[in-house]
Amino acid sequence: MEKKMRAAVYLGPEKIDLRSVSIPEPSLGEILVKVRAATTCGTDVKTYRRGHPKFPPPFIFGHEFGGDVVKVGKGVERFREGMRVTANVFAECGECFYCKHGQGNICTNLIYNFGAFAEYIIIPDPIVRRTAFEIPSHIPYAHAAFLEPLVTVVHGWNKVAIQPGETVAIIGAGGPISLMFLQLALRAKASQVIAVGHSPARLDVAKELGATHIVNAKNTDTVTAVRELTQGYGADVVIECAGTKQAWETSVDVVRRGGRVLWFGGLPGGTKVEIDAARVHYGEIALLNMHGGTAEDAHEAFNLIVSGAINFAPMLSGELPLEQVELALKKMIAGEVVKMVIRPES
Repeated sequence: MEKKMRAAVYLGPEKIDLRSVSIPEPSLGEILVKVRAATTCGTDVKTYRRGHPKFPPPFIFGHEFGGDVVKVGKGVERFREGMRVTANVFAECGECFYCKHGQGNICTNLIYNFGAFAEYIIIPDPIVRRTAFEIPSHIPYAHAAFLEPLVTVVHGWNKVAIQPGETVAIIGAGGPISLMFLQLALRAKASQVIAVGHSPARLDVAKELGATHIVNAKNTDTVTAVRELTQGYGADVVIECAGTKQAWETSVDVVRRGGRVLWFGGLPGGTKVEIDAARVHYGEIALLNMHGGTAEDAHEAFNLIVSGAINFAPMLSGELPLEQVELALKKMIAGEVVKMVIRPES
């Protein structure tokens, strides 16, 4: 008899169904993992609300996880049954034009892998070979699940290159991405890290993790607040993590002349952003953007996890069973939580 598992299946905007589906069998180079912890993220929220451009419904979604290898396909050498593992959500091909230029994050043949909101998940061969890792015994499954978002943070971090003594403003602070950027900025010895956001609960977490200043954009003008904290100049570096048109535009208004802006949060296709071109040009403001991360970024991110460089515990707001994935996402949308842990076994 075919073995079954429970899985949260995405059916369309704001439609999720818990279904019984077949447990997949690993093919050549693949591994089958029993999910011990999966975590929610901003991509899950966007998928829940408007779908995903690369995955037509129905599909099992969720992509951040930690678990145990229960079966390996032929040809797998690095992993064996019983190993604790995590993996990035994608891996590059290593052969295309972009890969050969060291830009694997925009590889034309990227292999993606969704399916963490389930009792089991298959890890495809390219990810097994390039961006899957054994979790050391001292790292909790839920902390290892931060690998994928931390990969993207590391990629952006290497672009923006914060220097000791610089002032950093984070727009859209309080979400997990922003809180990891915050910790890396402090590690780089930034003199000030200004957290700008809307959710008091999330801003409290930013304060707990070391933000030197908190700005609630609901009742304070962001540009005025940041300029007052920087002697009227603006921040040396602005990291945008909200993923809204307004946040992209505000980021350019908040940065100082000669400063750097990192647009992290993605916008829907066709969105037009309005900025003062003269201010950007004559002020020599560097506008940086990014998407995903490379296999090298994945290894760097995993090393940060293993070394304990990032404090993940304050970012985990609670745990829920697989049946309540939708509730977890609604809590994120409401700004009540930073990130939720989904326990398929509960």
